[in-house]
Amino acid sequence: MKRSILKGAFLALLSISTISCSDFLDVNPHDSISDAAVWENMDLAEAFLNNCYTYVEGENENGVPFCSYTDELFHRTGYATEVYTLGNVSCDNYNVGFSEARGNTWNFYYSGIKKVNQLLENIDKVPASGSDETRKTQIIGQAYFLRAFFYHQLYSLYGRVPLVDHTFEIDSEWTEARADMDDVADFIVEDCERAIEKLPLKYESSDDFGRATRGAAMAVKARTLLYKASPLFGTPSTERWQEAAKAQKDIIDLGVYSLPSVSSSEEYAALFCNAQNPEIIFEKLYNNKGTYGSALHYLFQSPNGPYNGYNGWGVWLPTYDIVNAFQKADGSEYTVQGLASYNISLPSVDPETSEIIYQDATIEATKIQPWEDREMRFYANILYDGAMWGYGDDNHAIAIYEPGEEGVLPGEQSPSYTDGEYWNATQTGYYMRKFLDPNYDQYSETIMDTTPWIFFRLAEFYLNYAECQIELGNNAEALKYINYIRNRALLPDAPGVDIRAEYEYERKIELMFEGQRFFDLRRWKRMETAYSQENWPTGLKIYKLKDGTLLYQHNENPLQQRKFVSPQMYWMPVPRYELNKCPNLDGQPYE
Repeated sequence: MKRSILKGAFLALLSISTISCSDFLDVNPHDSISDAAVWENMDLAEAFLNNCYTYVEGENENGVPFCSYTDELFHRTGYATEVYTLGNVSCDNYNVGFSEARGNTWNFYYSGIKKVNQLLENIDKVPASGSDETRKTQIIGQAYFLRAFFYHQLYSLYGRVPLVDHTFEIDSEWTEARADMDDVADFIVEDCERAIEKLPLKYESSDDFGRATRGAAMAVKARTLLYKASPLFGTPSTERWQEAAKAQKDIIDLGVYSLPSVSSSEEYAALFCNAQNPEIIFEKLYNNKGTYGSALHYLFQSPNGPYNGYNGWGVWLPTYDIVNAFQKADGSEYTVQGLASYNISLPSVDPETSEIIYQDATIEATKIQPWEDREMRFYANILYDGAMWGYGDDNHAIAIYEPGEEGVLPGEQSPSYTDGEYWNATQTGYYMRKFLDPNYDQYSETIMDTTPWIFFRLAEFYLNYAECQIELGNNAEALKYINYIRNRALLPDAPGVDIRAEYEYERKIELMFEGQRFFDLRRWKRMETAYSQENWPTGLKIYKLKDGTLLYQHNENPLQQRKFVSPQMYWMPVPRYELNKCPNLDGQPYE
């Protein structure tokens, strides 16, 4: 019998309702008949568990990845991310993204916790014998993993949250308050340890591929302890860093996961589209029918395709500074070379007629391509002017350049291309390449993209372990793991002269766009710097002259004037509706 978490038998029975603090863990008596049936049958119990997995939301399905809030990305259409990036977030203005996991985070994850608590309270009623005993044990282990995972999401965003490990009756009085951060972290770790005891390293049946394993539970524990040791979450100490270091090393030493070798940027890029990548510890899977969520990043990333149009529909736009952060192929720092003054005719689009108009100007620019001789991960992460992209016969050079003289036709993916929806084109001069599968036929109306969202992979834990060792003063050990990552990317060893900077470079580049940097900048307490005026998102302008010369100019006009209000914006606000309904909750640090 197929038991994959992508299968949805009985999901109608297990429908989800909108709830809030005072009732989000209540048991609805109207569900009592179906509820009783669930706990009399192992298949129904597992279907209930499968429903709990629907609260594991990948960033490639919601349109608002966490990198939208960092110096990695400019989100062209916002999708409510501007509530955070412009400094307007509050208990009354908590929606920072158009999805339940972003816009109503508190309710979303507590809804998942409610479901898991229901399962844990009732699973012992399910009859089991023989092989079903093992299956039952694994269901319990997955439930503890999911509760730990959901609480980790809350912990990482809110810090202090109520710890609820049971359901409530309809008439129960709500007295819970936000627990101290250390208590939250310890609760997550305890659930992880329960899951570790019950979960296999690998499931025997391929039908169970994608379910949480022992390694996945260890990963939630390890990341939680890394956060607990970091400045934002408390006072760092040798004991905390040692505990965190051990948790990272335990994953490395499992011997289950490995860093695949690659010989090109194409092979490196393919790692993020392959659900069978041996580096992956836990991921969100999608089927090609889009039954329970879809990988929608083509909508937001790709500069071409049936949903995007040839004129560009990029929403997630890599910033000028993040693109310039990539080193050269020899491991040296990249700097812009060959700057000189040029007289050109700057194009702009008349908003009334959509015609291009020109104005003479002198600009500082270079003829040297910014993407010349860069390290492998540049080409796996970034789509740039002249890069080849497109499925099948549509494979063609992306054209982002604009006319630098009257009479020059603009590139089809540039803001000056007026034959189509020019307003959809990139505003930073780049598109995001990472996660895009060149073998996916985006013209198909029936087959959905199945690129997974990777929550945990081995490279992160090499880097986590390196950070712990730096904090413990073991630089040689840290450097070894930093260089494992560099060498996989065909870069020479880091010298270890400024190991903290070398480490942070690797973390920024290796984990780019994966949602980690938002949490890193926060736990290191660096958001003020990331949101300072010199780090506001800007872009690259490319101008083409009649003789075919391309000029590359840094357009220093900020695309967004960001604002970070410290200290409150280090945490997400508890929604007003929860504060109103739950008298023991507090709105700190917002109020």
